[in-house]
Amino acid sequence: MLSHLSVKNYALIEELEIDFSKGFSVVTGETGSGKSIMLGALGLILGERADLKALRNPNVKCIIEGTFELSKDIFSPFFERNDIDFEKQSIIRREITPSGKSRAFVNDTPVVLPVLKELGMSLLDIHSQHQTLLLNKSSFQFDVLDASSEASNIKGDYLLAFHAYKSLHKKLQRLIESERKANADKDYILFQLKDFEGLDLEGLSESDIEEELSLLSNAEEVINLSSQIADELNGNNSVVGNLMNAEQVLQKLSAFNKGYIDLLDRVKSAIIEINDIDEEVSRKVASIDVNENRLAELTELFDVVNRLQRKHNVITVEELIKVKEDFTLRISAVTNLSEEIELLTKELNKNLLTVKEKGKLLSDRRHKGVFSLQSSVKNYLSEMAMPHAELKVELTPNENPAEFGLESIEFLVRTNKGSSFEPLKKVASGGELSRIMLAIKSILCESGNLPAIIFDEIDTGVSGEVANNMGSIMKKMSNHLQVISITHLPQIASKGKQHYKVFKETKEDTTITKITQLNRDERLVEIAQILSGENPSQAAIDNAKELLN
Repeated sequence: MLSHLSVKNYALIEELEIDFSKGFSVVTGETGSGKSIMLGALGLILGERADLKALRNPNVKCIIEGTFELSKDIFSPFFERNDIDFEKQSIIRREITPSGKSRAFVNDTPVVLPVLKELGMSLLDIHSQHQTLLLNKSSFQFDVLDASSEASNIKGDYLLAFHAYKSLHKKLQRLIESERKANADKDYILFQLKDFEGLDLEGLSESDIEEELSLLSNAEEVINLSSQIADELNGNNSVVGNLMNAEQVLQKLSAFNKGYIDLLDRVKSAIIEINDIDEEVSRKVASIDVNENRLAELTELFDVVNRLQRKHNVITVEELIKVKEDFTLRISAVTNLSEEIELLTKELNKNLLTVKEKGKLLSDRRHKGVFSLQSSVKNYLSEMAMPHAELKVELTPNENPAEFGLESIEFLVRTNKGSSFEPLKKVASGGELSRIMLAIKSILCESGNLPAIIFDEIDTGVSGEVANNMGSIMKKMSNHLQVISITHLPQIASKGKQHYKVFKETKEDTTITKITQLNRDERLVEIAQILSGENPSQAAIDNAKELLN
């Protein structure tokens, strides 16, 4: 429950402090006095977006604090999940700086807006007039039926199964789309791979091919040049012959001077080395096989490799091998996708059976709860001067499971005896919709599915005994939770355990909004003024006394 509200520098509020208590509280005040401003401030600490225009003084920070009494069993999981210290009296603070920066804190721990909003939804339900539009939303109608049917746990099990099924379904659709694209490319890839057939790139050395191709292409010239080398090294007047002559001369010299022996050894080594070179050249010439077929084969291979390199925009054989491997992997992926799709389809079908089983349990529970919901709404509406009004809950099977179950839902209503059931938006007036919503909120309250609630003029469009009965219903709701009603009707204002008045006060050149809790005498005057105006008659005062008693 909300136990304290503090507002500083917000709209027409300069500074406001107010305590709230359990049970049924009412808030009154003239139109335009600032009741909606108080709701706006509450909305900020519940996670609504901030507006810099809300600052009363644009040079001063706006601070709004709410103190809430919390149950540890209900709220400690949220606090643990978000790493916030739990306090039985937890303080939510929202600050808006003059620069427009907004900050939120829970027990002095900074939190982001989505976290604050999640907490706020569990703390306080602000029922404004536009919220009546929820009556036409399927999600809200299912929530009401499930609360009345005590189907919330079953619904949770169904949602877990359904979301797992939807996740698998999305994955399967992605795979099918990937397979479609892969199959569209398959023929192209196979066509590309044909270029690589019979081509052993892994054992291929481009430099070796170029060298052998160069040798075979110029074999005749290589042989002629090699022969020329042989003549120069070991023919007439050759290098070897001249060195042998030098050897003989050095032998004679070494007999006269031992200093020539080293030179003699070096000449002998040179003769051996040149003879070895001559033999090596001869071996190379002998190894040359002027094979036209081999030349043609190498020329074709070289041309194929160069053509593929240009085609795939690469410059090395290694890069060409990578291109081939990529094509091969893409073809393999098509096969793997087909297998994966087959396995996933089987898993999806199993999940669908689970979803349908849990959906059937949910449907059975809902169908059993329909009569109870319809009966409860009828009883509440009868209390609020709609004795012939009836709600009809229509459940229609869906072709496929949906987020809310195996069926779609529609609330139909008839407000007059003998008339046909029609959708709410076609039949009910504003006042009737307010009463229907109050009936539904009362049912949700009994099921324990509501936090503290603020009704913002839910009594719009009603008066007299209807208003009196609506007040009684809200007072009865306060046995289960904190209820605060903003009202213009004396019948409802008189039923509050606490009564607060919102009013404007002008000082100097400025107007500010204030709120105060009224004692019994002040309540008497306030209710009398609501009945007959600023200067209430004795009859109005007597009427106010009667209402309060």
